[in-house]
Amino acid sequence: MSTPTETETPSETETEGGTQLSYETRDRLYHLALYGSAALFSAVILFPIYWMIQNAFTDSQTVITEFSWLPSPETVTLDNFGVLAAGAVPRYVINTIVVTAGTIAVVVGISLVAGYGMARFRFRYKESFAQFLLLGYMFSPIVLGLPLYLIWSEIGLLNAQIGLVIALSSISMPFAVWLMWKYIQTIPESMEESAWIAGASRWRTFWDVVVPQTKPAIVACALFAFAIAWNDFTFAQILLPSQESTTFAPGIMRLIDQGGYTSWGDIMAVSLLMTVPPLLFAYFLQEYLLKGFEVRTR
Repeated sequence: MSTPTETETPSETETEGGTQLSYETRDRLYHLALYGSAALFSAVILFPIYWMIQNAFTDSQTVITEFSWLPSPETVTLDNFGVLAAGAVPRYVINTIVVTAGTIAVVVGISLVAGYGMARFRFRYKESFAQFLLLGYMFSPIVLGLPLYLIWSEIGLLNAQIGLVIALSSISMPFAVWLMWKYIQTIPESMEESAWIAGASRWRTFWDVVVPQTKPAIVACALFAFAIAWNDFTFAQILLPSQESTTFAPGIMRLIDQGGYTSWGDIMAVSLLMTVPPLLFAYFLQEYLLKGFEVRTR
């Protein structure tokens, strides 16, 4: 093997197979590719949000007639947000909040009880039952929505928000139960046995010993249920055909199709309203979730 000579550049070394880049050059190229791909990925993710925010605060006529990467002080306005208090938009927002809150409550409550039962009680085919829960993810919402439409119309749950809560909870529940089951298994049973010796009932032990330690799992289930319910379109479109009872996503789509909103500034303002709460909700609860797991692993 030949050794580097004075004529060779510091970034290259002669080997039997040819010229090989030095460690410093390879390290620079690696970091360049890493930061470049991260910047590209961030731009692809963040640019639509930036564009929505800019158009939400831009005059509607300017949005249609002019194209600008940066906002201009002359075109900045808050008039687009007047649509939030007009027409059916407030009702759609309230319906969405009610459905989302109901879905979170149902998913967290049932998953806590079901996860505890699977973690603490022994019964036949428990593993098979747990695997069977995940089969619900094999079907898309449109496949489940059509049969649910026929069933709900027969039992009187069509155009009822409780019907949508049940449908959304059914597709959120498998993951929530599975997560709660696995998390409760990490809580030592000896802690519950100590409470039983002190005279506490199983329910009191569950509420005072198990539930406080499952807060990170509760937050994770709440985040998952929130994301599904807040962003749902298919189930709401099928199960809430009435304009008065529907949620935000299908309601705005119907208004656009009917010509209720022709201004992109109004549409962007409403979209911003529905985008910011999930981001804030996920950010603050995710921070709490990470802190909870850090405490749990100490």
